Amino acid sequence: MFRLLGNRKLFILLIVIVLFVALMGVTLGDRIGLTWPEKFVKDTVAFTQRVVNKPATAVSGFFEDISELDSVYKENESYRMEVAELKRQLIDYRELTTKNKQLQQDLNFTDLQKRNSNKYYRFAHVISVNEDVNNPTVNIDVGSKDGVEVGQAVTSIDGMVGVISTATDYTSTIQLITSLSLTSPDGYAISATVTGKEGSFGIVESYDKNKKRLLMTGIDPNKPKLEPYDVVVTSGSGGVFPAGIVLGEVMQVTPSEFGLTETALIKPTASFVEWKDLFVVIPGVDPNAGDDTP
Repeated sequence: MFRLLGNRKLFILLIVIVLFVALMGVTLGDRIGLTWPEKFVKDTVAFTQRVVNKPATAVSGFFEDISELDSVYKENESYRMEVAELKRQLIDYRELTTKNKQLQQDLNFTDLQKRNSNKYYRFAHVISVNEDVNNPTVNIDVGSKDGVEVGQAVTSIDGMVGVISTATDYTSTIQLITSLSLTSPDGYAISATVTGKEGSFGIVESYDKNKKRLLMTGIDPNKPKLEPYDVVVTSGSGGVFPAGIVLGEVMQVTPSEFGLTETALIKPTASFVEWKDLFVVIPGVDPNAGDDTP
């Protein structure tokens, strides 16, 4: 007990001496460098900080890793749900494809009907663009050797851009939908409908260059009401274009001149600038695909 008490007194005395010497060094006037007591105290403090900081940093990093693991887990869980949903959609798609084929057989579909109910896409690079205001066209690097024919629709990843107007063996020219006009001898009409609104129908056959909108006419006001931002697609009626090609979004609906029908302004979803890649929509079944292709 006396030894322990004596050691404690000696230890306290040493600390007092060190602090006294350090205080003396601080109270001195201008000097160069640190005194050895100051160095000792500084090194001791630095060593203590390192000893304390390492576990603290490790603990902090541990909790950060746990937080990141939680985020990664949630992200992986989201991906797993998306994959599961895609698998479910794939199963539904295969079932619908099988039913579609069976229905075609049961109804004795003609070859023309089969072509109109199915479609595939032929990838194409843009070769050149003719920016003539009255007759804007685009040339692409696929032609009749690739199954491309006059009258087929052409789309970007965003929506329909036009129709094949001429085709050689290896190239084709697209007449853009921005040149649609009731007075044009080369004009064409697109039968259209709105997704999610069964029975809706109209004809797109002109483009308002001032408003930069397609005009969809002949809409029956007694059918499901068209509303802003409804998505307009080809209906497949008439056998000209396959169904389901996106044209644009409804911006405004107004009564026609005599009030018997309605007219809708359609904002094309396709962008008509800086094209690089397009897709020719070819009716029918891709001859290079397997039997499961719709």
